Amino acid sequence: MCVDDDVNHRRIAKTVVEQSGYAFVGLSSGAECLTMLHRVNPRIILMDIMMPEMDGYETCRRIRLNFRLVLARIIYVSALNSLEDISRALGSDADDYIVKPYTAERLRDRIQHWLREGPREPDT
Repeated sequence: MCVDDDVNHRRIAKTVVEQSGYAFVGLSSGAECLTMLHRVNPRIILMDIMMPEMDGYETCRRIRLNFRLVLARIIYVSALNSLEDISRALGSDADDYIVKPYTAERLRDRIQHWLREGPREPDT
């Protein structure tokens, strides 16, 4: 699953994910993501941070709080690239961080890494 308000970024992610042999769901907002999680349980969520109305941090917080059975790995994919940005992102209960622009190889590598690691441990 990819949550990004920029259609071009979703298109790039779709190409990488599908060429790697995985199914892809593209969404343009955090609200769409939360709605979709009532129907699907993805293994990976690629999450933009800077989105209107509900940013990636808030979306991640709501996923972890309200969807305890969603054990997806959340990978932030953002143009924010300062050490403070990355630290805040990784401290917000996400699993990884990729800086835009990225190469297809970088995205594929991180997705495959987290698929090998498996789902998150459920919160107790």
